[in-house]
Amino acid sequence: MGINNIIKAIRSKKSKRFLISTHRNMEGDAIGSMLAMAELLKRAGKKVILFPPEDMPDTYKFLPGAAKVKLMSNIKDIDYDVACLLDCTDIERIGSVKVGICLTRPILNIDHHISNTYFGSINWVEPNMSSSGEQIYHLFRKMSIPINKRVALYIYIAMLTDTGSFRYSNTTADTHRIIAELMQYGIDAVDIYRKVYEGVPRSSLTLLASALSTLDTAKNGEIAWVHVSKAMLSSHKAGIEETQDFVNFPRSIKGVKIALAFREARKGLVKVSLRSNEGVDVNRLAKQFNGGGHSSASGCVLKGTISGAEKIVVTSAKKLLRNST
Repeated sequence: MGINNIIKAIRSKKSKRFLISTHRNMEGDAIGSMLAMAELLKRAGKKVILFPPEDMPDTYKFLPGAAKVKLMSNIKDIDYDVACLLDCTDIERIGSVKVGICLTRPILNIDHHISNTYFGSINWVEPNMSSSGEQIYHLFRKMSIPINKRVALYIYIAMLTDTGSFRYSNTTADTHRIIAELMQYGIDAVDIYRKVYEGVPRSSLTLLASALSTLDTAKNGEIAWVHVSKAMLSSHKAGIEETQDFVNFPRSIKGVKIALAFREARKGLVKVSLRSNEGVDVNRLAKQFNGGGHSSASGCVLKGTISGAEKIVVTSAKKLLRNST
């Protein structure tokens, strides 16, 4: 079983120094699971190197361990025994961190995406769990390492954000049972929600207004999408990280089965967020473009223009809906 092999690797006397990383464009689950895993390894008597692909996003700088999550410059010279990669479908998602990963040393792959490529030397992939943070919760319990308020906060953030505040289909009875337990450690759910979702800069709202003006639909309103260009980002003095949840607005329209958000990361590169309702598997759609994720929430990256990406992905989305009926 995957979790038992992970525990065996952690407890090995040969494993003294652990490198922990996650995917680019870090969000709540990536950050929460990374910080929680660091706490677990320290409690297990291990030395920890946090090796993120980028600096901590502003939204999560209120977390107590935020100062330790920062991009490192000497990535080729890091000495470690085991690499622990969290919330990554494949090793390419760690970006520049890959330069510092030695492929001859053990790689622990802890993830919950159905599209995971099983790239690790030890793989623990749980598509039925809400988040990688939930997996770390089970590690704490399985290893009999006590959870404290700080760890509870990290895991709560991971589960809160990856379930869309418990609105997505990956929210289960187990999700709520774990959340109820975490809240017993004294974390403030209202305060956390405000810091994660309500402290947005003005630029995010003006950019959202601009993005919503691009709203378009197809297939009798079953497909809806918006886009954000580099020019729009520049005009509103906003960063692409501020667009992460824009896809949820077309998703909220009555009758929509597939929602899309096209975001121009840089000239010639378009990020596509895919969401679904009514059981449509958008992971199948994302995989057509070398992406992946969950059945109801996935992503991919296309080369070309936004208009070109829209045409290709919307056409494929129509075919997916035809084949799903």
